[in-house]
Amino acid sequence: MRLTRLSEMVNSTNLSGLLLRRFSRGLHSRASQQSSRIPSRKTSRWQRPSSAVFVGTGTLTIIAAYHYHYRSTIDNNDQLRVDKHTPYQITHSYLIAPDTAIINLDLPIPTKTVEPIQTPFYIESIYLKHPALQIERPYTPLSPISPSEPSQDDDQDRTTVELLVKRYDDGDMSTYIHHVIHHPHHNQLEIRGPVPTWWYPANQEIHELVFIAAGTGITPAIQLLRRIYKSSSTINQLPKFNLIYLTKSLESSYLLNELDHFKTNYPELFKFKLLVNHPTPSSTTQVNIDKSGRLDVSDLHKWIGTNDNNNKTKIIIVCGPESLICDVAGCKGRSNNSQGEIGGMLKPLGYTSDQVFKL
Repeated sequence: MRLTRLSEMVNSTNLSGLLLRRFSRGLHSRASQQSSRIPSRKTSRWQRPSSAVFVGTGTLTIIAAYHYHYRSTIDNNDQLRVDKHTPYQITHSYLIAPDTAIINLDLPIPTKTVEPIQTPFYIESIYLKHPALQIERPYTPLSPISPSEPSQDDDQDRTTVELLVKRYDDGDMSTYIHHVIHHPHHNQLEIRGPVPTWWYPANQEIHELVFIAAGTGITPAIQLLRRIYKSSSTINQLPKFNLIYLTKSLESSYLLNELDHFKTNYPELFKFKLLVNHPTPSSTTQVNIDKSGRLDVSDLHKWIGTNDNNNKTKIIIVCGPESLICDVAGCKGRSNNSQGEIGGMLKPLGYTSDQVFKL
């Protein structure tokens, strides 16, 4: 009976089946050896508990060793991998809007990346897995994962990664993530990556970087800003950064306080324009809205100018819904990762495919 209960208890922990079978065989083997040594019924009472204590102590020792091996296996396999999903704990989460959450994860700093990172001009994403539907979706963390420069702290091997996740009514993945963060007993997400989304060679200089974003498309812009302004580059080495952020309403805009922080601390480098499609009367007094309504080509001509073909490199990144990308820079190609032809508002301004990247 003791061995039967032990097997049921170990099975309930959802540990490795292979190790369980090995330990079960070991336990039954020991039990058969002990049974041949158990005294007859004439044995005094004080001797009987000794065999029970022996088996119980052995049981606890085995379970302790079992958990140690299991935890060691998890620790050894904790590294982020591009080709394999690994579960990681959610350390903190909070809502910034009824349908949008910030999620913090404690992740190991990658020791290997798909491409060597030697530049602050680098955006990376991770893939989150839905275990029930066996699907995955890419998410761009607000904070960088892979370091652009060698760490000064040899003991630093982990980093806190922030994700901004908006729940969509028809989004299986986003609905699942919001379900997880509201159930503290199931607060793990399966992740693989990181995977580079965009980068610019370290040996090439950028004089001006333009980022046109809408909705949650602001997340790669935030990651890029954090990476650039935390780099060891001097102010003179950093490019001008022009961010144009489009949002339906002020309530659906994200991280405006952080953007204001960059604007205050880097006034000569960082320029920020906010367009709100449907502002409320109260919202116009809360923040500085540069335009109420939709973006048009005259706005871009005023804020970023034309491609004047001088020797200064200007790079433009567009990120947001497909409709925005098509309107601003022309639609992406039909094949995977195809950028397509330059069109939209940027074409009459003279910009070329070498200067424009569609996320």
